[in-house]
Amino acid sequence: MFESQYNDEMEAEVTRLEAHKRAVAAGHPEWPNACAGCGAELAVSAGDKCGRCS
Repeated sequence: MFESQYNDEMEAEVTRLEAHKRAVAAGHPEWPNACAGCGAELAVSAGDKCGRCS
């Protein structure tokens, strides 16, 4: 049980860090997430592409 919870938490943290890395690459380190295609700001839980780019 503990191992499953730990894995879920680490997966969420990796996702958050990847999202922030895209925002920094788009030139907006203050954003939590950016679209991998066009660089538009995204909500953290929105994935890696906006509706236009997906």
